[in-house]
Amino acid sequence: MQQHDILLTPNVLQPNIERGITLNTLRKPNIKLAVASVLCVYTIWGIQPLYWQYFADIPLPHILAHRIVWSAVFLLPIVLLNKQLPNLESAFKSAKQLKLSLLCSIAIGANWLVNIYAASTKQVVEASLGHYVTPIIIILLGVYILKEPIDLYKIIAILFATAGVVLITIYIGQLPMIALLLIVSFTLYTFLKKISVMDSLVGITLETLLLAPIALAYLIIKMNTGLPFFGTESTKSVLLLMSTGIFTSIPLLLFSYGVRGMNLSSFGFIQYYAPTVSLIIGIFIFNEHFSTMHLTSFGFIWIGILIVLIGPIIKGNKSSEDHKYIKGA
Repeated sequence: MQQHDILLTPNVLQPNIERGITLNTLRKPNIKLAVASVLCVYTIWGIQPLYWQYFADIPLPHILAHRIVWSAVFLLPIVLLNKQLPNLESAFKSAKQLKLSLLCSIAIGANWLVNIYAASTKQVVEASLGHYVTPIIIILLGVYILKEPIDLYKIIAILFATAGVVLITIYIGQLPMIALLLIVSFTLYTFLKKISVMDSLVGITLETLLLAPIALAYLIIKMNTGLPFFGTESTKSVLLLMSTGIFTSIPLLLFSYGVRGMNLSSFGFIQYYAPTVSLIIGIFIFNEHFSTMHLTSFGFIWIGILIVLIGPIIKGNKSSEDHKYIKGA
């Protein structure tokens, strides 16, 4: 009997339904779909500096507020179409799930704000450092808190990545605040999503709904001071702000699905993909400063990523050879 078969017994299922947990949330996502979802997410997040640069004329708090509001507007109809409203209502009534979602919303809201600020002020290289450090912390959380197994090649890769981070931190003289805030906020969010049992759609919707009243209150207060609801009367800006709902919600849905189907020790390294894309954009498109020390430190990190990519292949070949040896004996 498989694990999800045990979970679906009547004595277990009924209390879970009462807590707003559906059958889909109790089944672990398909590993291939989980990996594909996460890769798609990090592609979108990797190119996000190009997206946020078009918001240069809009006040930063306005961007964040609209991002929250339009995410809620985008997600609620999807909840209704998928007949998940009863589960959303149940989640609101569950004190445990509500507290978890509140923590998630605070963590991701802070992460959104810092990412937008980094892109709008053209500090993408510094933000990339934070994104590079985050997977190390996530992998360690998976190993030491969730007791996930870790292979030797992953340990070696972590050491290389850590060396790169230490080098750039020493070079700068301190851990930049942008990097630190990104590390703390997204590590917390990832860990909370990993231990959450809520359906992806229900969870993300609940998080945005918890933030929406604050965002709306801010926009209304600013309107009373004479600032337009969209921060500007430009049609282009209005459409851009409305698009933030889609740009935000779809990646979060995919992320929430993917992270539950993977070990954090494996998931952590995929996160290096996005900051690498962002780093390339920062250097070659935004023309940000990138010294020899930057290249050296990032080189250590890239070696770690290469080890992770080659490690499973070598491990698979070794296992195959061992099997043949045993069979031959």
